Amino acid sequence: MTPPTKASPPLDDRASVELWGRVIQGFQATNQAIHDAIKAAFSLNEAETETLLNLHRHPEHRVPMAKLARAAAFTTGGFTKIADRLTRRGLVVRVPCADDRRVTFLELTSGGSDVADELSRLVAEVNRSRVVDVLGPERAGLVADAMTDLYHANRQPGR
Repeated sequence: MTPPTKASPPLDDRASVELWGRVIQGFQATNQAIHDAIKAAFSLNEAETETLLNLHRHPEHRVPMAKLARAAAFTTGGFTKIADRLTRRGLVVRVPCADDRRVTFLELTSGGSDVADELSRLVAEVNRSRVVDVLGPERAGLVADAMTDLYHANRQPGR
């Protein structure tokens, strides 16, 4: 985590709250634009999108359902509904673990992999137009680095 520079004057309470409010407004507006584009193109909600992108990032395109639930900040029961919707659409299948009967994997189908490829391209395109083209590559990288620092400093253990 990068400490504030000595050149940065301390913020009073009001300025600190306003600063965080601006961060949240910028994130929410940008996130909404990305998810509006995804919904229009794929009819996926945020949890379904994150699940497909998470599966797509893994080399085998399969992840234990409990791990996906934690990544999406859902209970395993709540995540089951997401898995059910994606399964009904033919994008994923449940695969039992050969070594541990308690573990069930969620795995992209061939069609799900195709959708995840297209979804990744769309997210990259919208990210370029809504983030990188607005901030420039250097500032966009600084924002991403700062958010990574905040994630590591503030995430709850076990998530």
